[in-house]
Amino acid sequence: IGFILFFFTAFTGMGGHLLGANPAVTKAGLAVADVLPGSIAAKPDSIVPHYMNLIADGSPWLVGLLAVCALAAMQSTGAAYMSTAGGILTRDLYKRYLNPASTHNMQKLAGRMGVAFIVVSALLVATYSRDALVLLGGLAVAFGFQMWTPLAAVCWFPWITRQGATYGLLAGILGVIFTENFGLGILNDMGLGFWGRWPFTIHSAGWGMLFNASTCLIVSAMTQNTQDTAHRMTYHNFLREHASLPASKKGLIPVAWGITLAWLFFGIGPGAVIGNDIFGAPNAGVAGWTFGMPSIWAWQILFWLLGVGMMWFLAFKMNMSTIPETEIVALVEDIGDTAEEQAQRG
Repeated sequence: IGFILFFFTAFTGMGGHLLGANPAVTKAGLAVADVLPGSIAAKPDSIVPHYMNLIADGSPWLVGLLAVCALAAMQSTGAAYMSTAGGILTRDLYKRYLNPASTHNMQKLAGRMGVAFIVVSALLVATYSRDALVLLGGLAVAFGFQMWTPLAAVCWFPWITRQGATYGLLAGILGVIFTENFGLGILNDMGLGFWGRWPFTIHSAGWGMLFNASTCLIVSAMTQNTQDTAHRMTYHNFLREHASLPASKKGLIPVAWGITLAWLFFGIGPGAVIGNDIFGAPNAGVAGWTFGMPSIWAWQILFWLLGVGMMWFLAFKMNMSTIPETEIVALVEDIGDTAEEQAQRG
């Protein structure tokens, strides 16, 4: 699926310019064919249906495969969101506050009901309020990015306190809201519209993280407590015992950092400009392109392959996606049934 979607993205991206969808490129004589209408330039979202219609007769199998890829991508994304939302509602709300003695079956029922509620709500919003859908979609990514501070606290920095992470999240959410159109409308109504959307061209997620991290650090420094730190270290010591890199692989850490940073810089960062003409000038035409395709395409394909190798190295050689060698024993058993029910089953 990833392989097909990777190349189809190239088709709909640079391919559209070279196949007639960009009148300026076609007029300059750089297009290799004129099979797509120039009207696509005014409505870029229509390029995918045009591609589907073009290849439907000649390659119906590819249309079917692309449809399967699209459905699989939507299903996998939706499943992850729904299962996560169900787990949050069940573990962090229902069991923690509403029914601490809930059994497995009760937790599963609560999770299913929570997922059903979220799905129905999402369908209703998508059906009856497109404005709200656009608003929530724009805020979702920026809000989600604010979870990096509690994630960092859980995985790497035990000195971040509960209060620091909580107030940091609050500050980050406010930072996102008031650098997006929704919050700007509120500020303008109050006569406080001193900036526009995304000040200094920094995304709202970036502004949110700036306020988030700053508040988190300041509040954490002010709320340090020996007892709470010892409690957090219990969890961090558990992680270090089961998830840390073996001593025999410690020497690979600089190599992993170097490979990852180099790939990010040259594959998707500023260094990608090298790919514009390293395999032939953009306007050289098919005859002047080393691999018979625009240089940037070849560059991106090359770094896609290198990225696959990088992910394999990180996942298996750096133990980022391997099973711990030591047996894991839960620190606290708070998922199982109540003691009375366990005794009855025993």
